[in-house]
Amino acid sequence: MESLKKSIDSVIKQNRIGSPVFLRCVLNIASETSSLLQPTAEMVALSNGWIPSQPQRVYAQGDTDAIQVTVMVEYVDGQMAVLSINRVDTETAIDIMLVGNKGVIYHETPIGRHHLSATPPRLGSTGELTETISNALATGQPIVVEG
Repeated sequence: MESLKKSIDSVIKQNRIGSPVFLRCVLNIASETSSLLQPTAEMVALSNGWIPSQPQRVYAQGDTDAIQVTVMVEYVDGQMAVLSINRVDTETAIDIMLVGNKGVIYHETPIGRHHLSATPPRLGSTGELTETISNALATGQPIVVEG
């Protein structure tokens, strides 16, 4: 995951897509992780690193102990991130579309016919807004991010 983050950071720093305004990310997790909370928080951390604004509201649905969690992060300057974290029976894979005001980055791993040469993403232990995500899931309501 770190190499993916560095690669996208590099494209953003080179201003090749302009300022990021929307992120759509689907993470399919094949591991026997007991909860989807940590992977969800890690995806939120990635999003917060790429979107040039502070999170304002977090909307979340699903169940971290079940199959799927969806999180939408609304940022102070109007940017959005929609993140879907799913438990699957196949390999761990990620599909990203990061839209800037001048272009778009697409990334999918593993990549279709190049599946054998692709490296599945490896999750770390970083994460952000874990408590906020938990509160949004528990209440079913958007949570305003303090700070």
